[in-house]
This record gives sequence, C-alpha cells and structure tokens, in this order.
Amino acid sequence: MTDISTFFETSLFPTVKALFDDVTDHKMYVTGGLGADGRTEAFGAEYALPNRAYAETCAAVGGMLWYHRYFLRTGDLRAYDALERTLYNGYLSGVSLSGDTFFYQNPLVSDGRVQRSAYFDVACCPANLSRLMAELPGLIYAQQGARVYVNLFIGSDATLTVGGVPVTISQQTNYPWDGRVTIHVDPARPVRMRLSVRIPAWTANPTASALYRFADHNTRPVVVTLNGQPVAHDGAFGARASEATAERQWRKGDVVVIDMPMPVRRVLANDKVGEDAGKSVIQRGPIVYALEGVDNGGSVTDVTIPLDATLTSTFRPDLLGGVQVVIGKLGDRTMTAIPYYAWNNRGRGEMEVWVPYNSRP
Repeated sequence: MTDISTFFETSLFPTVKALFDDVTDHKMYVTGGLGADGRTEAFGAEYALPNRAYAETCAAVGGMLWYHRYFLRTGDLRAYDALERTLYNGYLSGVSLSGDTFFYQNPLVSDGRVQRSAYFDVACCPANLSRLMAELPGLIYAQQGARVYVNLFIGSDATLTVGGVPVTISQQTNYPWDGRVTIHVDPARPVRMRLSVRIPAWTANPTASALYRFADHNTRPVVVTLNGQPVAHDGAFGARASEATAERQWRKGDVVVIDMPMPVRRVLANDKVGEDAGKSVIQRGPIVYALEGVDNGGSVTDVTIPLDATLTSTFRPDLLGGVQVVIGKLGDRTMTAIPYYAWNNRGRGEMEVWVPYNSRP
C-alpha cells in the first residue's frame, strides 16, 4: 500500500507548488481576487487580469483556505501574504457593511450599474462568507511543537500548550488602520519556545512576487522590540525575510511589539498586465483603495492621480462604519479614496481601483 504522505510529496506536491506559484506570480488581482473569466469561472492566461473581473467571492474563500493549508504543509509565508491581501480586500468586499447583501463577482471597476444582491439563485457566496468568518479565529495562530506562529494581526487571545506548559498569547492592535501590534506572551511557568511573527510582504513590496511593485521606495523600517528594548533582526530575533523569530526562555509578562509603518503608497502592475499600463493603485498597509463617484463629484472617469501627488490619510469614524480614507489635492479638486471593500455601500455609482497617473486619452 502506498503511504499517502510519501505519495503527496513525490507525486502531488510539485503540482500544488507549481499551481501556487502560477496563481501568486501571474493570476492574482491586487485585491486578492481570483478568476478572470466569468464565462467558464476560470483563470485566464498569465497576466490576463481584466478589471471587469469575475473574481467570485467563493474563489476568494477557497483561495484563503488553500493558502492556509499550503502554509501548514510548507511553512511558506507567501501563503499568508496572499491570505491577508484577500481577507481585507477581495473577500471582505463580498458582503455589505450591513451584512445582508452580497457580491457574487468583485470587479475592480464599475460604471455604476453594479450592486450587491440579497440573494442569488446559486447562493454559495453568502454561506461561504459566513463559514470563512467562523473559521477566522483558527487562522490567526499556528503551532509546530515548541514553535508558535503569529500569522495575522487581530485582537485576540489563544491558549496552547508547549512542552506541557499552558501558554497564553494575546494581541492588542488597531490593525489594519495602524501598524503597531503588541503581543503578550504569558506562560504558566517559564518555558523555552520559539515565537515567529510574520512580517507582511507589504512592508517592502505589495506582494511576495513580481506581479506588483511599489512606485516609491519606503525607507522606514519595521521595528521590533522585546520587553521595551529594540531588537536588531540579526539579534534575538533571527534574520529571516518575512518573519521575526525569537527562541528563548519565555516568562509571564514578556511583551513583543511590532511597529510597521503605514505610509500611503502607489502600486504598479507588472508591465505584462496590459490593462493596467499607465495606472496605479493606492495602498496603505494591507488595504487597497478605490475611488467612488459619491466622494468625487459623482464621477471618477476623469480623475488622474500623478505619481508625485501628495496623498494623506485620516481616520473617518463617521464614514462607512469607521474607515481610514486617503485624500489628495489634484489641481482645483480634492480626491478621496476609500477602502475597496467598502465600496457600493451608499448606492450605485462609478468606481475605479486602477486610476491613470497621466492624462486620460
């Protein structure tokens, strides 16, 4: 009889890895959406990412569950970068802020005719949205023996056992609006443990691939402290791209703080993504932004945002349940961008994620 784990490693895993690399390197929307062709509910060719996307909500859910399992099998943190991008953008856009209307498809541009629906004849998306949200607590942390992973930044508490010792891990954060995350490690008694905290790809590049890139160069580093003392990434927190790791004797009251700067940045697509040539996306932290007509004089089809435009960010507690907006002065008009997930919550209207940075033809 064939051992299933050996069969997976020798026969299936190379295919799974090739699929993962193909999706994240060539076929993922900047929102994390998946699926370019609605006629066959399929991916397109490499770099075929039309903004009138299919990007079914169920595909976002399926992608996130796949990424989680891929991480558990491989430890590859690129999977959690993809999961996080989808979570805050292409998945969350699938449901209205009121929680009772849904998108089956999640386009990146709208002429004003698109609107969420209360129900579909094929009603898979609402149920899958609910199921994924119920699973979310189990996606924040992971454990492999004496190694504990903090993969998502969400205010939470988790209790686990390391070497027979109960350990409570808790987070306090206002992420994704703020990049400061405080992690408390409270073992019942001192225990040797390896704590690995994911440092998101967006702190250096939009994604852990060459599919997207930032237009500028951010020089503000991620800062890690342990019990109030700065820790170099080649010190107690071992140097490894995409994570900060500390292996030590942990004691009750130990505190790790991660400070991730969140400047407003502009994202460019790979030159092979023809539809997005001459266009950029606004991103802050893990959040992708969109221009909606209701905030921009009723229309966005005449807006251009030069790459050197000064864009600022402010929190609006009175808007869309409380969101961080991006504002820019463009000549005689003021541009306002909202998180992509929150669009179409104030009626029908135009929307764009990819906005030209030169004059429109």
